[in-house]
Amino acid sequence: MSRKRALAGVLLVALLVLAGCSSVLGPDSVDEQALAENESYDWSSNANASINVTGGEYEAVYKVDNRTQFPVHSRDGLGREGPLAISALRFQYPNGTVVGPSSPGLNATNQEKRTMISLPARNGKLAFSASAQGKRLSTQTFVSGTYEVTIPQGMRVTYEPLARVSPGDHRTTRTDTGRVQISWPDVQSNAVIVRYYLARDLYIFAAGAAVLVVVALAGALYYLRQIRELERRREQAGPDVDTGENDGPGL
Repeated sequence: MSRKRALAGVLLVALLVLAGCSSVLGPDSVDEQALAENESYDWSSNANASINVTGGEYEAVYKVDNRTQFPVHSRDGLGREGPLAISALRFQYPNGTVVGPSSPGLNATNQEKRTMISLPARNGKLAFSASAQGKRLSTQTFVSGTYEVTIPQGMRVTYEPLARVSPGDHRTTRTDTGRVQISWPDVQSNAVIVRYYLARDLYIFAAGAAVLVVVALAGALYYLRQIRELERRREQAGPDVDTGENDGPGL
């Protein structure tokens, strides 16, 4: 009986490890090569969070104020939280010095539902890169306050339903290079979501809508003509009503 219990315990631990429940055995280190990847960040923004979407990934720079750890996480379509796959980890001190994960005190570990980033100083700026899916950015808000998101060159957020920007209290400007930048004065929500489209997508959408309108009008005209044709045939056939005036007596 004790052997069966021991075997069951071993199988349970193995299943938990395979399922990614790293908290059973302690936190896992994030891929060191990914953290050490090169990336050029723009540290000049005054926003509490500045996110630059370059296509398949985004570069995020966050202001750090009096904290030694910076937890980040992702959320899937079912609302389940998990660690965030990050790369090119950097920290900028208030004096402008930028260090990477080889510097003492700056590292990241994956826990069960989040990635915990340890900071080398209580104040400064933290930067990392993460993946973006398609023409959409969705990130949890790890700090509150001012936010800015710069989307890829040639993308737009002007018209719904092609675009979506959340939270709604935002303004849109153009950078010196012509890219669209969305900014929020005070983000308090749990996530920032930006769905954008290529400028030519609008023309494709408009052309498709025009085709649908033409097809709908053609269909309406066809049925209208059919109805009028039936009415014309009835008028030509005359009334078909039996009044009983020609019936003989006793009938």
